[in-house]
Amino acid sequence: MQSVKPYKVYNQSCVEGMREHLADESVDLVFTDPPYGIDGDELDVHYHRDESKVVPGYIDVPLTQYAQFSLDWIRECERVLRPGGSMYIVSGYTNLHHVLNALHSTSLVEINHVIAQYSFGVSTKNKYVSSHYHVLFWAKPDRGQNKRTFNSNWKFTDQKDSYHDRLSVQNMPRDYKPGQVRNKNQLSEDFIEKFIKYSSNRGDTVLDCFGGGLTTGRTALRWGRNFVGFELNKNAYDAFVPTLDTVELMLDAAPVSPDDAELAKREKMREGWRRDRAKKKAEKAQKSN
Repeated sequence: MQSVKPYKVYNQSCVEGMREHLADESVDLVFTDPPYGIDGDELDVHYHRDESKVVPGYIDVPLTQYAQFSLDWIRECERVLRPGGSMYIVSGYTNLHHVLNALHSTSLVEINHVIAQYSFGVSTKNKYVSSHYHVLFWAKPDRGQNKRTFNSNWKFTDQKDSYHDRLSVQNMPRDYKPGQVRNKNQLSEDFIEKFIKYSSNRGDTVLDCFGGGLTTGRTALRWGRNFVGFELNKNAYDAFVPTLDTVELMLDAAPVSPDDAELAKREKMREGWRRDRAKKKAEKAQKSN
């Protein structure tokens, strides 16, 4: 008896595909990197990139259609997300306002606006050098027992280490794959992993509306999530869907803990902070009486 695969990928528009294939409130997490509406199929000339190993056929969205395009796919995500489900959208700055306008037209709520530092390698003389992406973290409101997942301590047991890992400015590593076939503007799986682990659990369903090189899909499957994706470019679909069958399922590592000496040092400092807060609270109460 053939086992059911933990993924489904469709070679079609995500808007039509979500309407056809995804039920209401059936997705736990969306992580996606939509086209930016900046003639992305021509950026290799601007950035002087060697794209001999890049799958052809990248499909961008005309600027004149970008506002409606953003409304259409984001509203479908709103429909398919479960109550408490999270969504991360990676965006450039040029058409960010259209993405934000679409989000604000839904019932989704903003959780964070993350800045991902990334060097594009393009120098400028008369303005600041672009060196970041935006990662918009929004969620569907909780309902009853359906709460938003956020695993603050999946990586570190102590709050200090977790704090530094969750700063709203993150580094986005380059996805170097010399000699390997890849998709245009492909995100690093190490970068995606962090968001998937913070905002989903094993067995959850992760959606990527713009699959591209299926980096989101491979990352989700590697860490025990189910995956559903859409990719309109037939060349990318044919090239990368087979890679999902080669993903090795990984076991979660135990969260990292500070050694005993460091933990004792931190606890001593925290105890001092607690005493100071209690003292100030008592002094404030005494003055008000």
